[in-house]
Amino acid sequence: MADQQTEDNVRATAEQLNTQEAGPQTDESGVAELQRQLTEAEQRAEASENKYLRARADMDNYKKRIERTYADLAKSSKKDLLVRLLSVKDNLERALRYSEGNGGQSEGILEGVRLTEYQLNQLLQQEGVKPIDAEGKAFDPSDEEAIQTVHDPNLPDHTVVQVVRQGYLYDGEVLRPAQVIVNVLDDSQ
Repeated sequence: MADQQTEDNVRATAEQLNTQEAGPQTDESGVAELQRQLTEAEQRAEASENKYLRARADMDNYKKRIERTYADLAKSSKKDLLVRLLSVKDNLERALRYSEGNGGQSEGILEGVRLTEYQLNQLLQQEGVKPIDAEGKAFDPSDEEAIQTVHDPNLPDHTVVQVVRQGYLYDGEVLRPAQVIVNVLDDSQ
């Protein structure tokens, strides 16, 4: 029986040793598992944050693009209106020239047309519309449209002799080109 007891003691001691050895291994593998889970959670959090930041940047870019689109649309609409107003201004200028050439008849109507033209000029100036100063200067095809040429050896080549229809700039862009008569010297002489 002593052998049986010794054998049982040896087994119990072996089991205790195995349990003690397994305990720390289980704790180490548990810690390793927790660290792996933590690393995965941190990676998912970082990926989610990156997606959020990209989405926010996309939204900011979208807002800026929409603002630019609406600003461009507003500017385009304003330019269209201003071009239509310029036709009215042309008619007022013609009426004034006609009345002045008529010997001063209908002075009251002429004064009304002058005041209307003055008001229209003020409105256009407040909106940023500026006339193109072309007469007597070198012809600039980006701002002017040549509708006729003349030959005058007393004037420099490609000089604007007369403005037939006034041109205008709006925000530094040509709203309507000036229609001009240009002096052209023949090279053959």
